Amino acid sequence: MLGESSHGVGDFYTGKINMIKYLHSVHGFNVVVMESGLLEAVFCRKLLKDLPAEEKIQHGLLDIFHNEEMLPLFQESWANGLHIAGMDIQPAYPLISQNMLEWLKFNTDEEVYASIHQAETVFFNIDEEIRGQTKIAKKAKEKIQMCMDLYQSSLELFESRLKEDDIEKERKLKVIGQGLKNRLKWLEINTKSWIASGVMRGTYMFRNLQWLLEEYYKGEKVIVWAHNFHIRKSKTVTSKLFGITNVGQQLSKCYGDQVYSIGYYAGEGELASLLRVNFPINLSKKQLESLLLEACRHDSFVPLCEKGLPKRNWLNRRWRLLEAGMIGLLPIAIYPQKHYDGIMFCRKVKPPAYFMNRLL
Repeated sequence: MLGESSHGVGDFYTGKINMIKYLHSVHGFNVVVMESGLLEAVFCRKLLKDLPAEEKIQHGLLDIFHNEEMLPLFQESWANGLHIAGMDIQPAYPLISQNMLEWLKFNTDEEVYASIHQAETVFFNIDEEIRGQTKIAKKAKEKIQMCMDLYQSSLELFESRLKEDDIEKERKLKVIGQGLKNRLKWLEINTKSWIASGVMRGTYMFRNLQWLLEEYYKGEKVIVWAHNFHIRKSKTVTSKLFGITNVGQQLSKCYGDQVYSIGYYAGEGELASLLRVNFPINLSKKQLESLLLEACRHDSFVPLCEKGLPKRNWLNRRWRLLEAGMIGLLPIAIYPQKHYDGIMFCRKVKPPAYFMNRLL
């Protein structure tokens, strides 16, 4: 699991892709699962194969990934053997849906195609209407319920016909089935409170990841790419308060020492907010990053839980670290070794080089 203290640090993307290249080339990790919609991420290269890499990223992954630092994962020859996937239930953009429907038109019967087409059309209209809203209007909730009913009918019809001898075709149909279930879950959490939806999203991301691990990519070594919040192995004070169990905690519970978690943090420079506004990184002397900035002359990996290493007294205390949330950088207080197996520390960072937005 490769985390990040902020989605808006270009050096994290570059560092992670270098790490992925090493793990893929030397240790046989062939799957990268991102904090992005499952259906769109799995299909971004399969259904958009004739598009340039930049457009595959823009149409297939959430906008946090729409940057030049991501291009090697889609352009360089070593990455051709990688499977790109997602674990989130958040939808990306409609082009994948349109291509999926075109494929279904020629690979399923007319009734299945028409049912899913209707549900997808209503879904993206609703998603555009409610995207970014903190409170959903009554009329919108009624539309959501109608769309959920459409998906429920589509799923029942779809699953009753899911019998294929063609392995590649069957795999595509399985992803579509899982994607339709995710549409239902995304609609459902949009009717809940902010806290409840956060709790549900973490649970659903883990279930998607478990489905990928145990069914779709069974037997493969997997790299998970997400915010530090999602890959930590233990609960913070805040997550305990809100009753949130994240992906890292659930993975560790199920798979034990098969899970290795690396948190990414930065020392100085700038990062971008979710709205792509740049902010400086301002550290206090009480933060772990300040100690690492003083101790490390270059970007460094700090192992926290390796056997045979001498005990570090500085690890046996709670440290403050900076992480980005919805409103910018905020300090969190944790015992690092309880949450991560290691920390990747980048001394000086800059925001990603974002693509021009072609989706407006």
